[in-house]
Order: sequence, then structure tokens, then C-alpha cells
Amino acid sequence: MGRLFFLIFTTILIIITVVISTHNTSNINIDIYFYNYELPISILILYSFIAGMITTLIYLISIIISYKKRTRDMKSALQNTQEELDNLRRNPLRDGTE
Repeated sequence: MGRLFFLIFTTILIIITVVISTHNTSNINIDIYFYNYELPISILILYSFIAGMITTLIYLISIIISYKKRTRDMKSALQNTQEELDNLRRNPLRDGTE
């Protein structure tokens, strides 16, 4: 069900994008301090979308790296705790009547 919804949503989004880009073929002037660009609006929107994807990707990679480090630390702590528990199980109980 989720894949079908994603496929339909993507298809509708592509159709809307094609319609918008065919109707907006006029060039716009983009003034960046040292250089002026003249691009069609659809290309500008595409570049903005790609820049947003790259920014999001960098952000998500940093989150994934922090979670992997956290997981590695937790696995190490779990292993140490299991070793300590195994050592406690191996030692005989002393009731203080010796």
C-alpha cells in the first residue's frame, strides 16, 4: 500500500513539475555579488532543489554517524556489563559465616 501511494505521489509530482517547467520558460536574472546569471525559472528551481537535497544529505549523514557512535558505545557498555555479570555468577556466594 505504501509503495503504491509513493508511486502515485511521485507520478503526480513529476507531471506537475513538467507542466510548470513548460509554462515558465522565461529567463530571470540572478545577481550574485560578483556575477550575474540568466537562467530559466525551471532550472533555478531544479538547482535549488538539488542544493536542498545535498544540505539534507549532509545533515542526515552527521546524524547517522552520531547514532553509530552511540550504538558502538552502548555495545561496549553492554559487553562490559555482561562480563561483570558472568564473573559474579561464577563466584560462590559468601554468607559471612566463615
